[in-house]
Amino acid sequence: MTIEYDRLQDDVARGWNTWDTRSVLTQVLLPDALGLSFGLKEYYRGTSLRTAQIGRRTEGAESVTLGPHAYGGSYTETTLTWAGITIRVQTAHAGDDLVALVTPTANQPKSALLTVGVSYLWNRPGTVVREADRICATAERTVEVYATTPHVDDPYCDIDGPYLALDLAQAVGISTGRPRTLAEVAELIATKATPATEHQEIVRDSISWNTIYEPSKSRVITGVSRLWNVGKRGGYALFCWDAFFNALLAAPNSKAVAYLNVVEMLRAVTPEGFVPNVEQGTGRKTYDGSQPPVGSMTVLELYRRFGDRWFLEECFETLLSWNRWWWRVRRDGDLLCAGSTYFDPEYPSPQDIPRIHQHFGATCESGWDGHPVFDDVPFDQNKSLLAAHDVGLNSLYAVDCESLAEIADILGEPDAASELRTRHDTVVAAMETFWDETAGIYRSRRTDTGQLTERLSTMSFYPLLVGVGAERQGRMLAEHLLADDGFGGEWILPTSPRNEKIELKDTSYWELRAWPPVNFLVYLGLRRAGEKDAAAWLAEGSERLVLKEWREHRHIHENYSSVHGAACDKPNSEPFQTWGALLSLIVLMERGEVTLFDDERWQE
Repeated sequence: MTIEYDRLQDDVARGWNTWDTRSVLTQVLLPDALGLSFGLKEYYRGTSLRTAQIGRRTEGAESVTLGPHAYGGSYTETTLTWAGITIRVQTAHAGDDLVALVTPTANQPKSALLTVGVSYLWNRPGTVVREADRICATAERTVEVYATTPHVDDPYCDIDGPYLALDLAQAVGISTGRPRTLAEVAELIATKATPATEHQEIVRDSISWNTIYEPSKSRVITGVSRLWNVGKRGGYALFCWDAFFNALLAAPNSKAVAYLNVVEMLRAVTPEGFVPNVEQGTGRKTYDGSQPPVGSMTVLELYRRFGDRWFLEECFETLLSWNRWWWRVRRDGDLLCAGSTYFDPEYPSPQDIPRIHQHFGATCESGWDGHPVFDDVPFDQNKSLLAAHDVGLNSLYAVDCESLAEIADILGEPDAASELRTRHDTVVAAMETFWDETAGIYRSRRTDTGQLTERLSTMSFYPLLVGVGAERQGRMLAEHLLADDGFGGEWILPTSPRNEKIELKDTSYWELRAWPPVNFLVYLGLRRAGEKDAAAWLAEGSERLVLKEWREHRHIHENYSSVHGAACDKPNSEPFQTWGALLSLIVLMERGEVTLFDDERWQE
């Protein structure tokens, strides 16, 4: 552990921000852990809304639109509709103080109350007292909370501890530090909103809204979805390859947040030396398996952007142990297979029931949970592996070896660099067996029969990431990609070719869906292969896909329909999930507005 990283965490975990994953309407002052929780009390039924989330689907749930969110929380904006009431909540920093402007745009016949609960969160010590129309909170420092309208004495607001209840017949201002008029609050709010293009906002807001404080280990992390954190994962969840994609998404706006995404995921390493599929607040880790190794590629790219040697030193040993684990535990011959190793969970979870040492768990290690490309591939109970050398996993592993060898060179680790390059060369040479000359495409190969797998997926283009394939093969792959009955069309990329007959499962999690990380990896592969026209085509399609839901709902989805481009049609497509913004990152990279992966290797 490096002193530089600990200092970085301390620097990030300061000031007012939406640190509490339980509600997008809670502002927390760190390091004090003082929370201002905004809620509503309505009078038609007399009920209260204490927390707000985007994506809840229960009857009567609030509808949330997340607006702009500056890094560091200097400005946030949220629109909430619940029980016939609609409010817009804007917050801003005024030096060390917080100001908030709450504007009602729809109301019940008797106007709702805005509730402002004030408390020290996560069982932190402190004293909170309401004194007439203000609240005074004292720990190591004293913070006073004021409103622009008088407190309404309603004891049935369903708030624990001291609170202000404010009539929402008109706009209300809240401020800490000293009393401010409504005009002062509104003026401060107006000066903090910073304009950005659509794609810049998507990339920024996907990370800034999902960056939270995780109190059990006193750290700032970025989850993939606030709702996922509290739904069934005990307060937080760190998903393996998601975290590295989050780091790339954070890089254009914050080096610190990019670094913390990488380091906190690597610190979840298991005693066996691999980074687990997930670590979550219930204590659960997936000791049965990992996720695709995109870590070294990400770390090297962040080093090229920011140049901090200490960051490489912080990450190197864990990345190396993870790379060695793949070769030791998941190798069958000269190539890898996805797997799921048996273990007895210390913290049993219903999420583990379908996965530990089973076919589904092994598909999760590929990052493509239950995709039909694995339907005809059996799970070998003796080896704990899917009976196929996976084209996607081996492509990403070869890139991992290549990237980590470069990191070893920088750090002066020649033995490790040689070891990694030997593995890289072994895998790349063996990957030539993936080429299907008849079909003109790469596909996985069964280890039990020696035959190429029946189904195709967009992973067939991943070999381009590592430079596998001659120029002729690159052109043939591009033809498959652009074909309207293949992987082309209006809404791209489908994860299976459109001309492949698929029997849809009940969940339809992958079938007929487009997944942002898949687009991103294929885009990088096309750039490396020098297929500039195909890369530009994919960027145009990614823009079309992400802007449809953004302009209609301001959503950033986990996955999208490859049939009609929408995403709200599926309950298992999170509406504000970080990696959806990879579609916009592709666009910004294609336009040259973001300079990631712009060295010679990725610009053939």
